[in-house]
Amino acid sequence: MATDATRHSSWFSANADKAWAERHFLLFIPVWFLFNMGVQAAGWLNTGNFWNIAQNLLMWLPWCVALPWWLRRDSGVAWHRSYWFKFNLFIFVWTFWATYFHTEYFFQVLGMRYRFPEVSLYLDSALCGPAEATALATMQKVPPSMYLNATAFFIVYHASAVVVMRRFRAFTRALGPIGKGLTWPLIVGATAVFWAWMETFFYFQVAANDMANVWYQDLPRMLAYGSWFYALYFVVSFPMVYRLDEDPQESPWPLSRVVIEASAVGMISMFLIDLATHVLGGKL
Repeated sequence: MATDATRHSSWFSANADKAWAERHFLLFIPVWFLFNMGVQAAGWLNTGNFWNIAQNLLMWLPWCVALPWWLRRDSGVAWHRSYWFKFNLFIFVWTFWATYFHTEYFFQVLGMRYRFPEVSLYLDSALCGPAEATALATMQKVPPSMYLNATAFFIVYHASAVVVMRRFRAFTRALGPIGKGLTWPLIVGATAVFWAWMETFFYFQVAANDMANVWYQDLPRMLAYGSWFYALYFVVSFPMVYRLDEDPQESPWPLSRVVIEASAVGMISMFLIDLATHVLGGKL
């Protein structure tokens, strides 16, 4: 059921359950920011397998899974039918495919590098990306912790982007069906490029990251051109998350649909970045 507060909001969903989760995940943003700053300041990125995984799990699980489960335990919506759980599941599935396969494109095409000297466990594609014989030496291997790291980061991006997209879409209400249909791709595209550029700029330039663990070989070029490549992720995933349980008059998505649509995002976005790789000739 939609409440009066959510029905007339230009920011949050008309689905009261989704609107609650959107507010919760927006409040997670400062927690996520401070946690990352603390980890970097303490040098905890240079840890072995256990703590490397544990610190990224702690950035995500307590705040995005355990806390909403506790806060919504008496909401009348079962936890596995709640938007907060479906959103977590969607992002986890989507980032699994993206981390396993797509990170290899970021290594090869965009010049991204990972360096975790105390880690000995890795999980990524055997055929996509650099040759396995030299991948570790050239800092192009993916530790399991990055799957959890990407989940927390993408929760922040998608939760904030969907709210902004809904607000801009509200400006087009008077345009009619054709006008709204024509402006929606512009809203999605602009939001995708902005979030892709902002992640790169903020994390690698503003946040005083020492570049010892994760970096781009040519950061100015990544900001100028690579952000458009990265935005191909979000032009697929942002509108898909926007659709997730958006209309309170429609049947909520079952978990099977959440997994299928998140997997579809992984496949479609991989196709797009692979096409872009053809255009770029394999390297930015």
